[in-house]
Formats: sequence, structure tokens, C-alpha cells
Amino acid sequence: MALWGQGDPRWIVEEREDTKNVNNWHWSEVDASNSSKKFFKEKFLELSVTGTEGSVRVSEVTKCNGEATVNNRKGKVIYFYEWDLELKWCGKTAMSNDNITGKIIIENVSEENTEDEVDITTRQEKSGGEHSKLHQIVKQQLTPKCREIIGQYIQFLQTTHGKQVVLPTKGAGQGINAVSTKTKPDSVNSIKKQMDAAVISKSGPKKTENVTLQRTEFSLKDTFKCRREELFQCFVNPDRMKAYLRGEADVDPRESGKFSLLAGAITGTYLEIQPEDKIQQHWRFKDWPADMFSSVTLTFKDTGSSTELTLHQTGVPQYSLEQIKQGWTRYYFQPIKMTFGYGSGSL
Repeated sequence: MALWGQGDPRWIVEEREDTKNVNNWHWSEVDASNSSKKFFKEKFLELSVTGTEGSVRVSEVTKCNGEATVNNRKGKVIYFYEWDLELKWCGKTAMSNDNITGKIIIENVSEENTEDEVDITTRQEKSGGEHSKLHQIVKQQLTPKCREIIGQYIQFLQTTHGKQVVLPTKGAGQGINAVSTKTKPDSVNSIKKQMDAAVISKSGPKKTENVTLQRTEFSLKDTFKCRREELFQCFVNPDRMKAYLRGEADVDPRESGKFSLLAGAITGTYLEIQPEDKIQQHWRFKDWPADMFSSVTLTFKDTGSSTELTLHQTGVPQYSLEQIKQGWTRYYFQPIKMTFGYGSGSL
């Protein structure tokens, strides 16, 4: 037994008239899901852009799926959240009064990612010159504003729910104020650093002290002796994929369709499919940390005598970089050439 005055101060019982959570030692939690949905709807519906080519605004939040909680453990505030959002945009060009519409899809919004790491995909409902003009405005001007709102979200959780989980202590003022002043309210990076030193795993508590997971990107190019449409089918046609992968290929080749390859070693979602031109995927490897996804973009170019494939992948864990690069060559590019006779040298 420790001598009087020499015990662990965390075990000293504080005088509290309400007898609640002395010293903020016990786990407490607040459900922030409903208020988060209200935050997203209010903020996104305020977005609009007006320029010489036309004007665009967000007219509706068509999807807001996810959850958010704010927790306290031993005086530390911990934020858990995960959201998938879909917005409808509409607008008119300077040369037309037609009402042009499209979608903004925002995925992978979580405490593990900054606003720059969130996946945002934009689409136009119809093809045509006027539609494409507004779509470019959405990509270049509206998308950055969406990222700003994601960046503001953590500040919203702090100011709205932080005080609910950290009770004021004797002589220490309003507990959460001391926590929040140590962070930059407009940046999720500072929150990520706090969480890296705390218990924050969705699958169960674990310490990640002094561990920073670096993420990177890379590009690959290769050429194939075949028509562009033939190579394109190698990434969306289940029968072709089974042939060169030499195994099951669970593939739903449509936008928002899921895929699972190589006995579940590779999984993800098709985000965008432009026939014979481009494929964009939400992509992960089974050994990556839970809920970590990268972004893969495949573009197909007809060079006349062959087809050039360019692959660009972002959000790859640094430790997995060489493994993933070699995997594309070993399990995709080389088998496609050998199986279908599309052989050609790499660029």
C-alpha cells in the first residue's frame, strides 16, 4: 500500500456532488450520428459555384450512411466515425437554360483519413458538351469545397459533443476546453495524432504508440498486342478474369459493384466505368489494416498497333508498396499476355 500522498493521482477520488465519472476515468460515450447527418446536410446544401461558364449548386443529399461516436477514456477524447455520402448537383451553363444534373460520391470518410485522403467521385447524368462543361466546374471548384467540409467535421464533433464526455474537474475548468486548445480545430491531422497514441481500433483496443502509417502512390505502364476493347474486358469480364487468374473471380462490373479476387486477397468496389477508356476502383489487399482502401485508376489508350495500359494507385501503405507493384505484374499483366496471347514488352 502506498504511503499517504504517494499514491497514483489517477486513483484519488475527487470531490463531486453529482458522483459522476470521477476524474473522467471511466469510458463514456455519446452517439453523434444524428447531429452529424444534420451537419452534413446543412453544410453541403450551402455549396454553390458561379462562373463565366455557368453555375452549379448541391441540390440534395441523397445518401448519408454511417455512424459517429465521441468517447472519453481516462480523460482522453476519442472520435470514431465512418460515412458514405452522395450528393446531387444541378446547374445551368451560360449558353443554355437546360437543368443539368449529376452526382458527387464521397466515400471513406473516417477518423483514419484526412480530408485529402477521402475518395470523391463526380458524375454527370447525360453526355454532351454543356453537361461536360458543368461537370468540369464540379470537379475543379465544387469538389475542393466538399473536402473543406470534411475537414470542418472534426471541429464540429469537438465543439458539439466533446463537453458531453469530459466532465469538468475540480480546479481544472471545463475539461474539454483544455483538450481542444491543444489541437488545430481546422485540421484532422492533429486528431489523428491523438488517436494514434490512444485506444482507437474498431475491431478492439490496441495501442499504436509512436506508430505512423505512411501511405504513398505509384504508376505503372505496359503495352498489349490487342484491341483496346479486348484489354478492357480483362478487368470487367468475370470469365476472362477467371481464365488468367486461374481461380474464382467474384465480380459485379458496374459502378458501385463489388469484386473479390484471388480467394479474397483483393477486394473492392468499381467507382467508375467508362467503356474501353477508364476504370476507377476502391481497392484493398487483405493484409492491410482494417477499413484501409486505396484508389486505383486504369486508363486504356489505343496506339494503333497495340493498347497502352496506365495504372495509377494512391493510398498504398509504404511497407506494402513493392509487394503491390510486383503483384500487378505477376498476377495481372503477365498472365493476361500469356493466357490470351497479348504479349509485348513493358515500357
